[in-house]
Amino acid sequence: PEPYNPPPATRADAAAAQAGYPASPAYQPPTAAPQKPSNRLGLIAFVVALAAIVIGSILAFIGGMQSGALVQYATTGADGTPQIDPANLSASEQQAAATAGLLAVAGFLVFGILGLWGFIQGIIAAVKNRGRGFGIAALILALLGGIVVAVVFGAGATAGAAPYVNSIG
Repeated sequence: PEPYNPPPATRADAAAAQAGYPASPAYQPPTAAPQKPSNRLGLIAFVVALAAIVIGSILAFIGGMQSGALVQYATTGADGTPQIDPANLSASEQQAAATAGLLAVAGFLVFGILGLWGFIQGIIAAVKNRGRGFGIAALILALLGGIVVAVVFGAGATAGAAPYVNSIG
């Protein structure tokens, strides 16, 4: 026989050749295209990062106003700079100073915790393509939000001190 024209195989030859191999699978219709992953992870990261800025800014502004209002208790020191002597403050004035400090710290702490949550979840969302756009936006908000909270704190301190600036003495 010619090498390129082998004789037809018999059923016995085919059965012997197939021994030890599993049967071929039955026909299955093609499966539907895989669903696009939900963007919920990135959306949650974005909302948390935005909430971090909003809540942190509100607390920082109120704390800044409280600390700015302490300017009314300032006296001019020997070197000509305004100073606040804690020994001359009454208990209610010391309480106002403590409240100002606590509110300012709370504002930055709330921003720090929620901002870190939004930052980490934003990275995960961007990497896993589960709301990549929202995840990247959450990263940007979490990174730049500290600047926003600090500026809002300064604005609050300025607003709180404004009525008393000319009365230092």
